[in-house]
Amino acid sequence: MAGEVTSPTGPYRLLLTYGSFFATGKQLAHVSVVLPFILAQQGALWAAALVYPMFSIGYVAGNSLSPFALDRWRRLERLAAVAAVMVGGLIGCIALVALTKVLVALVFLGAAWLIGLAIGIGNNAYAEVASSRLPEMRRNRLLLNQEAIRAFLAVLITLLLVPLLAGRDPAAGHVDLLWLGAAGMVAAGVALLFVRSAPARSDRSPRRMTDTYREGMGVIRTQQWFRRYLLTHTMFVPINLGLMFFSLQASAQHGSTSGSLHVLVISCSIGLVAGSFLWRFVYRRFGVRGMLLASGLLNSLAALICITTELRPASSQVWVHGAVFILATVANMAITAAAISWIGAYAADDQRATLIGFGFALASIASALLGAGLGVLAHSTSTMLPISVVLVLSLVAAVAALRAPGRVSHPVGYRVI
Repeated sequence: MAGEVTSPTGPYRLLLTYGSFFATGKQLAHVSVVLPFILAQQGALWAAALVYPMFSIGYVAGNSLSPFALDRWRRLERLAAVAAVMVGGLIGCIALVALTKVLVALVFLGAAWLIGLAIGIGNNAYAEVASSRLPEMRRNRLLLNQEAIRAFLAVLITLLLVPLLAGRDPAAGHVDLLWLGAAGMVAAGVALLFVRSAPARSDRSPRRMTDTYREGMGVIRTQQWFRRYLLTHTMFVPINLGLMFFSLQASAQHGSTSGSLHVLVISCSIGLVAGSFLWRFVYRRFGVRGMLLASGLLNSLAALICITTELRPASSQVWVHGAVFILATVANMAITAAAISWIGAYAADDQRATLIGFGFALASIASALLGAGLGVLAHSTSTMLPISVVLVLSLVAAVAALRAPGRVSHPVGYRVI
């Protein structure tokens, strides 16, 4: 037993296996791309527009409930494993419903909320396990390596699927991604069961959900920088939603083409790799302001390309939408990183986690409201009108980004991105 505690190799490899399979599962069952695409094929555009907002609300709830869950589970690796298997089961339910076409909208939306809840709790449990078994240097390497492996596996698996799609129903081929995503989640959960973490801290004082919102409101009243942050962060909600509406349009134009969804998943993976390099460079040169400004402009360009394909059907090709998804994925990556960097520069150490959670909670509520409204537009008219709204709001967000801070100093030891 002593050798297991002192040797980092075993835990590191198992944690890397878990993180890689978990991230790959999320990529293959992407809540902003894959789920809306498949749901739109069922004709429920209004529900497809609510998938990501429902996931976001569930994720915020999971983060809020995680202190209670972590306090009551003695072995946190088991909690993270259960969360991963639960997500895999929910993705499997979505895949089954997509094939049987029974209660499609209800199951998709309910499962999206539960997936967000499970991931919110599981991520916190996994972070505790990694912290208890690995030093900081290896934890940072773990995160970077699992992201690289996630992109590689998602591309490899998707490419291997494409030759098998010939002669099959395109809709059934799209659902294959969900089955593989579910399998990735289950594999992640099994891998984590072989890791033994330190027991959960007994001195943890569980926070109530109301504590987070009470403290957040207090900072709003007293800190001008936080009011500016919340306003700017909320204005970037349309960029988070943009990927989903681009997926709805791609489903309408290419849903009957075998392998079209697979191209979009590959494009998102390429965007993740490109964004990881781009945003580090932009942050070092231009700070949070540069990241948010570039994010708004990139998403605007993606929306403009989508509108062009609607006005000129001859230009609507799967590879064109692939370029759109690369741009939108890169744009999305900047928002969370910029938000954490902004708060990290101004908030006190004991308030940082609370304010990050408070900001994302408000953004999730705004996502639900805006997603519902744009979903109704998409269902009653076409996908072009919501994308036009996303274009305008993305440009407004880019202008709002000019009020964000540039390069700022951070507390010693605080990792930005």
